[in-house]
Amino acid sequence: MRVQCKGQNAECKMQDAGLTSGLFVCCLLFAACCMLVGCATSVTVQTSSVVSTAPTVTPTDAQVELPTPIGPISAPGPVEELLPGGAIDWSGKTVRAKGTGVLDPGNMDKAQARLMAERAATVVAQRNLIEIIKDVRIDSDSRVQNFMTDYDVVYQRVDSIVKGAHPLGPAKYDSIAGTVDVELECDLYGAGGVEDALTPILAPNATGSDVNASNLSPQAREFLGRYSGLTFDGGNTGLKPALFPKIYDENGTLLLDTREYLQYAGQPGAYAVQFVGALDQVLARPEFAKQPLVLKVKEARGKLGADIVLGHGDVNKIKWLKDGFKFLMDAGRILVKLVL
Repeated sequence: MRVQCKGQNAECKMQDAGLTSGLFVCCLLFAACCMLVGCATSVTVQTSSVVSTAPTVTPTDAQVELPTPIGPISAPGPVEELLPGGAIDWSGKTVRAKGTGVLDPGNMDKAQARLMAERAATVVAQRNLIEIIKDVRIDSDSRVQNFMTDYDVVYQRVDSIVKGAHPLGPAKYDSIAGTVDVELECDLYGAGGVEDALTPILAPNATGSDVNASNLSPQAREFLGRYSGLTFDGGNTGLKPALFPKIYDENGTLLLDTREYLQYAGQPGAYAVQFVGALDQVLARPEFAKQPLVLKVKEARGKLGADIVLGHGDVNKIKWLKDGFKFLMDAGRILVKLVL
């Protein structure tokens, strides 16, 4: 048997041997020959190289960098409505009330007399607090009192809020006047706040679920990357604060009813609309290093003067408002400047 290996086309020629044994021996010798001289068979063997590449990541709406919460802005420029017995602090998002109790001069036990006067002051403060809460504007059409009158569940929840109101510091004892002063406070928004008392009626199906960033429009994504917030400057329009202001164009078309976002009640870090009285000082904060978009309120409308009306030019700047408002609101970056 003779085996020849030729260049690139090695041929195994078998002579004087049986077909089976010759083929076996030829293959062995052929393999050895190929290893020695680097020849290749005439049979083409195809191999494929698998290259591992990093997957191409297509930016999605969910990857949008949402604004970070800055918390309630209570100063400078507080926006307060002073009422008999207390105030609605719209910038601090609280309601507070005072009460005074008189010591019984005939009670020889001074400690007991002081304690009883403090309890009386607390009852008066609670009574004042519930009256002030009734005066809180829900929007430009109604106050909390309207809902307390029409719905027992709202009345009961407001009553519970008042009973759970926390004191602002210790009771103040005036030994000369023989009185004790107590000041109580409750929240406007969030769990245990006035907003929460309205949820069973305004948003009975509220689940506390959040809106999805994937629903953001391209305009909203562009805004979130360009501006640090959105500000409505009420100027001298006489605009009044409300829990859920509505935004209209000058033709009376409703652009946004912020009550829609009550369905997401219970979200942590929800700050709703921030009312401020001194815009320049607020914008000096580092959170607003990128200037917010400031829109001038054209006029205030509605029975209670809480509806925001924008001019045509400003309306065109916020066509994204409906789907991006929730994210700015939760981050505390919706500002309304007004002076009461």
